[in-house]
Amino acid sequence: MRVTSLIPDVQYQMQQSAQALATADEQVSTGLRVNQLSDDPAASANMVTSLAASSNVDQYTTNISSLTSQMQTADSAMSSIVTALNTAITTGTTAANGTQSAANQQAAAAQIESLLGDIVTQGNTSFQGTYLFGGSLTSAPPFVAASTTYTSSTGTAAAPLAMTTPLTAGDTTTISDATTGKSLVFTASAGDTVATLAAAVSGAVAAGTLSAGTTLTINGSGQLQISTNSASAGIVVSSNDPALGTMNAAAGTSVPNAYAYVGNGTVNAVPVGLSQTVASNVPGDQLLTTGTNVIGSLNQLISAINSNNSTQIGAAVNAVTSALNSLSSVREPMDNTISQLNSQESYLSQEKVTLSSEQNSLVGISLSTAATNLSQAETQNDAVLAAAAKAIPESLLNYLQP
Repeated sequence: MRVTSLIPDVQYQMQQSAQALATADEQVSTGLRVNQLSDDPAASANMVTSLAASSNVDQYTTNISSLTSQMQTADSAMSSIVTALNTAITTGTTAANGTQSAANQQAAAAQIESLLGDIVTQGNTSFQGTYLFGGSLTSAPPFVAASTTYTSSTGTAAAPLAMTTPLTAGDTTTISDATTGKSLVFTASAGDTVATLAAAVSGAVAAGTLSAGTTLTINGSGQLQISTNSASAGIVVSSNDPALGTMNAAAGTSVPNAYAYVGNGTVNAVPVGLSQTVASNVPGDQLLTTGTNVIGSLNQLISAINSNNSTQIGAAVNAVTSALNSLSSVREPMDNTISQLNSQESYLSQEKVTLSSEQNSLVGISLSTAATNLSQAETQNDAVLAAAAKAIPESLLNYLQP
């Protein structure tokens, strides 16, 4: 007689029932309908996509929060510059009326010199260790006091530099001009010498990048010397070429109220949404030198007041007014960006809510539904166990008894 065992079927039913009970219990404890891929592969796949979108939203929101604080700091610095320029215009207008004493004129010039110093300080504003107006060069102040002469630290009477001294390929020497507001950036190639750099300086003078009279020579101590012959112009020089050594301003050659921009013109971009970026900075040259000529116009006003020439003072006041108007046009896009960031932050906040709702619909489960599922699973499991208790004893051994 053929005997068919019910045990495998009963065991399978018990395993399925236990799994269903465990799943229902997990749904109650987690509030989730899908706790692993096998619970609902399609929903799990959609959940991965939705979570990735949420992660992007979180990153964009973080970017916006940091960027908003940074740009508000920059805007505050611009506001201080605007206030200083308005004060300079008022002071200059008073000085132009021809009724001021020599002492008052001297005090007015000193006040504008102080305002210029304050403006440069604002141009060197930093936020959390990042200088805001240096373009992509954010680790050092972008505005530096200028001098007429710089000398290299390498070169002595015993071992002088020469025009034939080789430069280090790939290393850079930068000369920034306070008058033109521009910079010569020279990167040495294989075979270049000091003479090659000297030729580059001459070319930059001819092109108007550097002021007329800027020269590169070897001084009596065998050091590289870069200088300008204008008492009102100044330069700032830096180099990472070990053949030249550190470039230092020569003592006593500083130019009063002259500052060179040593940042660059890079406008940095930060992602704040899918395929959406915003400009995060205004390069300092647009802020105070070539873009607006704030520093130049204030120096013009200082010189005019010191000369006590009403016509010159009036022209200088007009130059400062023009610089102020230009600054407003530079500032406006930043203010618009701040407004854009506020709107985008609101949108991302709503997008976060939408994604959260989507994720809950994909894998979530209501407490009442989970409780119902658990109750049904418990009832079904009890029934399976009761049936198993009757079926399992009826094993093959029962049929082998004598």
